[in-house]
Amino acid sequence: MSATPASELAAAAALAFAKPFGGLIRLEADAAPPLWIDGRQSPPAITEASPVDAGAAPLCVWRAAQDTLLRICQGERLLGSAYVSGRLSIAGDMSIMARLQLERGTRG
Repeated sequence: MSATPASELAAAAALAFAKPFGGLIRLEADAAPPLWIDGRQSPPAITEASPVDAGAAPLCVWRAAQDTLLRICQGERLLGSAYVSGRLSIAGDMSIMARLQLERGTRG
C-alpha cells in the first residue's frame, strides 16, 4: 500500500524540521488536515493534532499546495523561492522564521 499524501508530508517534515526553533508551525496543504510542527522541543514533534497549549505559543502558518510543501520539506524547492513566487504564503509570528533551520537534501 502506498503512503498517503499527508503521511508522506509528515515523514518529509520530520527530516526537514530536525532542529528546535522555539515555536509552532502549522502546515496547511490544500484540503488536507493541518500538520503541526512543535519546534519548542528537540527534535521537533510532528503531529496532526493541535498542541494543547497552541494558543499560548508563537505560531507561524504556511499555506501552499501539498506538492509545494512536500518539495520544500524534501529539499527539492527552496523555501524563499516558493514564498517569492507566491506558491507559499506565510503568516503569523515571523520571529519563528528567523530561527528556523531546515535540513537540506533530505531526500534519500
